[in-house]
Amino acid sequence: MLAVKSELQIKQFDDREIKDIIEALKFMLDDCNKDGYIRILNNQNNYGNEVNTYKNYRVKDLLNVIKLKKILNSGAIEPIDLYYSVNTYQTRKEATEDNIKQLVNVLIDIDYKKSLYKHLSPSKFVEMLEYEVFAQTIPTPSATVFTGNNVHVIYKLKYSVNATHKAKTLAKRVQKHITSQLKEFKADRSVNLTTLTRFIHTQNSKNMGEVSIKTYKNISYELRELQEWLPSLPSWYEDWKNKKKNKDSNKKARVTRLHNEYTLLKARVEDLEKLQELRSYKCYGHREVMCYLYRNFVIQVEANAEIAEERMLDFNSKFERPLKSNRIESKTRVVEQRTYKYKNDTLIALLDITEEEERELKVTISKAEKGRRNNERTKEANKAKRRNSNGLTKREKEKQEKMKQIKELIEKEYKNAEIAEIMGISIRQVQRLKKEL
Repeated sequence: MLAVKSELQIKQFDDREIKDIIEALKFMLDDCNKDGYIRILNNQNNYGNEVNTYKNYRVKDLLNVIKLKKILNSGAIEPIDLYYSVNTYQTRKEATEDNIKQLVNVLIDIDYKKSLYKHLSPSKFVEMLEYEVFAQTIPTPSATVFTGNNVHVIYKLKYSVNATHKAKTLAKRVQKHITSQLKEFKADRSVNLTTLTRFIHTQNSKNMGEVSIKTYKNISYELRELQEWLPSLPSWYEDWKNKKKNKDSNKKARVTRLHNEYTLLKARVEDLEKLQELRSYKCYGHREVMCYLYRNFVIQVEANAEIAEERMLDFNSKFERPLKSNRIESKTRVVEQRTYKYKNDTLIALLDITEEEERELKVTISKAEKGRRNNERTKEANKAKRRNSNGLTKREKEKQEKMKQIKELIEKEYKNAEIAEIMGISIRQVQRLKKEL
C-alpha cells in the first residue's frame, strides 16, 4: 500500500484524465459566474505529518484544458485526497459562507460505510438509492460522486444563485431536510455550504480507492424547485415571524395566505376534473399521474386520507378505461406520508396541457395565459370606468339628455329650426334625433 501511495504521489494526469476532469467540472460549474473562485484543498502527508494545502483558482481557469493540466501537474498538488468546492467564492481570502459568491450546487455527504449497508459496493449502494429513495423521499440528484470510500449526492442548480442571506438559508434548509431523509445511511448531519467534493481520477488515502462520478443528464433544479420537497414550516413559525411586525396586520395577512392556499388547492382539483372532461375522459398516457395529483390535492383540501382515497377512486372510474382500483390506490398511497405543491409550469408539462385547454382551466395556466386574462380584465375594468351608474358612457348620457330636451320642446310645439337654435345644434341633427324618438 505504501509503495502504491508513493507512486501515486508523483503521478501526472494524462490527456484522457484531464479531459474527463474537465467534463466533470463543466457539468458541475458551467452555469455559474466564471470569475468566481473555486477553492482546492489537498491533504498531503509529509513524513507522517498531515499538511493541508489550499489553492484558489477562477472557474474559467479550471475549465481551460491547458491551464488545468498545468495546475494539476505542477507538482504542488498530489492526486491523493484532492478536493474542490462546489460553490464559488468572492475572493481568495477565506472559505467561509460569508465569502460565498454564488450557490451552484447543494451537496450531501453519505458515510454509508458506517451504516447497515456497508457490505454494498458503491455502485450497488447507488443503485439501491435510485430504486428505493430517489424521486420518492428525496429528489433525484444531478450527480453522485464515489469518493473512493463513500458517496456524495449532488444537486446542481439550474441557475446559479447569488449568495444572499435568504438564498443561503433556503439552501441549508434543503440540505438539512435531505440529510434527515438519509439518516439511516449515515448522511453527514452538519449543514455546510462550504463542503467540498473530490476530483475524479484521484485516490482516497483510506483505501486508495479511485474517485469517480455518475451524472444524471438534464437533471438540475431551481432552488425553489428543491424547496417544494421541504415539509411545511412548523405551526408556530408564522406566529414567531409575525411578532417582528404589527400584530393585527400580520394576522390578517396570515389568514389571507391560508385562504389563498386552500382556494388554490381546491381549484387544482377542479382543473383536473375539467381536464378529464375536455379530453372526453380518455386521457391515455396521463391517467396514473392525474389520479396521483388528484389524490395529492384532495388530501390537502379535506385533510382526510379516507375521503381523498374515495374521491380519487371515483375520479378514476370516470375515465373511458379506468385503471385497476387496487393498483392505482397502491400507486398513489404515498401522498398519505407526504403531499406536494406544484408549479403551474410543472403541471402543464406533466399533463401536456395545450393552450386551448388552458383557456378552460381556472389556475393551471401558463404566464402567457395569465397575461391574456389580465389584459382582458384590464379592458373590462377600463370599459366599466367609462360608464355611469346606469351603465352609460359619457357620450350616451349626453345623447340621452339631448333627446329628453327635444321631446320637451316638441311637446311645446317648437319647430325644428327653433329647436336647433335653442339647443345649439344643426336642423339636420334635430331631424335625426326626432326620428330616433
